[in-house]
Amino acid sequence: MRSLLVLGALTASLSPTAGLAQQAQDTTQLKELVVTANGAPTPADAVVSSVTTIIGAELRDRGIQFVQDALRDIPGATVVQTGSYGGVSSLFLRGGESDYVKVLVDGVPVNQSGGGYNWANLTTDNVERIEVLRGPASVIYGSDAVTGVVQVFTRTGSPGVQLEGGAEAGTFGTVNGHGAILGGTSTLGYSADASRHSTDGIYPFNNDYGNTVLSGALRSALGAAGDASLSVRFSDNRYHFPTDFSGALSDSNQANAEKSLSLGLNAGRRLGDQYEIRLIAAGARTDGEFDDLSDNAADTVGFGFASHRESRADRGSVDVRLLASPSSAVRLTAGAQVERETERQSGETTSNFGQIETTPDTPFDRGRTTFGYYAQGVVALSSGLALNLNGRVDDNSGFGTFVTYRAGAAYRLPSNTRLRASLGRAFKAPTFCEQFCNAPFVVGDSALQPERSTSWEVGVEQQLVSQRLSLWATYFDQQFEDMILYDGGAALGAPTYFNGAAADARGLETGLTSNLAGGVDVSASYTLLTTEATDDAGMPSPTFADGEQLIRRPKHSFALSLRARLFDRLRLGGSLSYLGGREDVDFNLGQRVELDPYTVVDLAGEMELLNPSAGQLGISATLRVENLFDEAYDQAVGFAGRPRGVFGGVSLRL
Repeated sequence: MRSLLVLGALTASLSPTAGLAQQAQDTTQLKELVVTANGAPTPADAVVSSVTTIIGAELRDRGIQFVQDALRDIPGATVVQTGSYGGVSSLFLRGGESDYVKVLVDGVPVNQSGGGYNWANLTTDNVERIEVLRGPASVIYGSDAVTGVVQVFTRTGSPGVQLEGGAEAGTFGTVNGHGAILGGTSTLGYSADASRHSTDGIYPFNNDYGNTVLSGALRSALGAAGDASLSVRFSDNRYHFPTDFSGALSDSNQANAEKSLSLGLNAGRRLGDQYEIRLIAAGARTDGEFDDLSDNAADTVGFGFASHRESRADRGSVDVRLLASPSSAVRLTAGAQVERETERQSGETTSNFGQIETTPDTPFDRGRTTFGYYAQGVVALSSGLALNLNGRVDDNSGFGTFVTYRAGAAYRLPSNTRLRASLGRAFKAPTFCEQFCNAPFVVGDSALQPERSTSWEVGVEQQLVSQRLSLWATYFDQQFEDMILYDGGAALGAPTYFNGAAADARGLETGLTSNLAGGVDVSASYTLLTTEATDDAGMPSPTFADGEQLIRRPKHSFALSLRARLFDRLRLGGSLSYLGGREDVDFNLGQRVELDPYTVVDLAGEMELLNPSAGQLGISATLRVENLFDEAYDQAVGFAGRPRGVFGGVSLRL
């Protein structure tokens, strides 16, 4: 009965704003050039990997505030958030580890060194589009791009001046607001956006979350011979959380704070008709802070009754590349990159076993440098055949030299059937702590090697009904090796991290997209995923053991969205997300448990009250409902998903 209600609600609430641009579920549906797949604008038919594009305007219309919520319906993607808004969020793509996805903002890597990334604070403010590449991409982006890349692109404006603003309030004491200006000339585009997101959270106490985001971009055509773009994004957030590691409500005053800044420059100059030289500079800094004082006078005994930690992570890189187009069908790229990563961490923990004592908490201050050299060839023939061949060598001061590659081919038949296949190798560097930490229970090993993978995929795409209906399917197979495990039983002072584990992840991604008459769009996708730990290096644990599934990855997942524009002024929509059963670890019991499957239905609507034309102010009213049926579910053991939320607001445009 509930399934019928779900489908009925979706059918009654179609919207162009409710989907994630699922017309781009795979490369043949993309209307524009794809950037992330090859590191440069590439025609969709010349891309041999799986790419989905999410349109920023649709996300804003739908009321999606955070990128992690936009990723939940991507084929092969599983997002897990431990707690309320602001709680640490992880992305598992195609069954890989949560630190196997490279995250870029306008080409700037924003992962922590070693691949980790907290998705809780990356918002959709001022986003033009998001490209999600599924599959190995270290050959383009170096470390961390093992199972994919997510790249966010900032808006740059168009000729004229446009002002935007909006406010929203709703369940959980939520208040959101933003203002933006966009504009430019025929040779210049710009944008600037400021926003504030705040909520009391879903827990009864100590659950406030606030995030201030500033972003902007400038893009200029430097005459007929060149171009340059500059982008910046800053986030200042603080999350109060009452839960311990198991999700139990236990603390009235612990909080995390984070400030992050990314800067990107991309400039190019054409050298005649066939050559172009391009400079790409990127920098990112993340400052983190954790505070937890004693809750009361009685809470001053035992281990770690109070603690404070601070961290700073910096990544900076310069990339110079030469692009050559000896013919309209061939594009060659060769380049070199230098990247510097540094991370420092300090803190203290106060304990009381009859005597109050404060001790340092895993301090270190380290850095490493990587020199990368790469070449790429893309061939797109008029016959419908496309070839792609890449190679890269990375030389890192911390772990030595690593070679990656990717090769692929695609062919479009006259019947609008597109076949493609690719093979690649990727890697992820150890974290700084895995290499350099020195504490009683956490000791790094400077001799650690990168985790590595070998992956292949084959896909087919078919367009029907005058290209208004598209069906697609992709099979992928990945082997992960030299995975790093933690050894809690290591001798005092001996390294607690070591290489040696291995796992497999393989599956099928399939779906359809359609643009029906009357402006109605429908899209659906299904993922079948099988994962297995194939070698625990003789150190089995509840989280990783030979023959066991990898935790928090569902075998089955499904997404459906329907959307339409009605009467020119009304947009209504709905989406359904299903996540199947998956294994997790109950750390209180020290054993595996099975998490139940769940289905979440979201609805959204926007009514245009005043049309923004000829300098007239445009006003729209918005209403959205998250988790319409108030589904109770756990994303991780002990951490409940968000209950039903209702939010209403107004948006302005001039």
